[in-house]
Amino acid sequence: MVLAPSVAQLPTYRIWGATVARDELFLLAALLVLWATLGRWIYKDATVRDNDWAWQWGFGTPLTVIAGLDVMLLVVVIYLLVRESA
Repeated sequence: MVLAPSVAQLPTYRIWGATVARDELFLLAALLVLWATLGRWIYKDATVRDNDWAWQWGFGTPLTVIAGLDVMLLVVVIYLLVRESA
């Protein structure tokens, strides 16, 4: 039987006064890459479709993650529904 390590056994790091585990850092890095890639993709897609609001979509959509990841995904779905066809 394999037991999961306890929280005390995980390697931790101190960053900006907070103690985080290595797995949390990997998750944070993955989410940051997703966040940046999403904004860039929406901006490029909107400019290809000659949308006058391209920079607002590209910059504003990733900012909605402040309200929560589910809100950001909802805004992406809204963008996909209201964008003009190519």
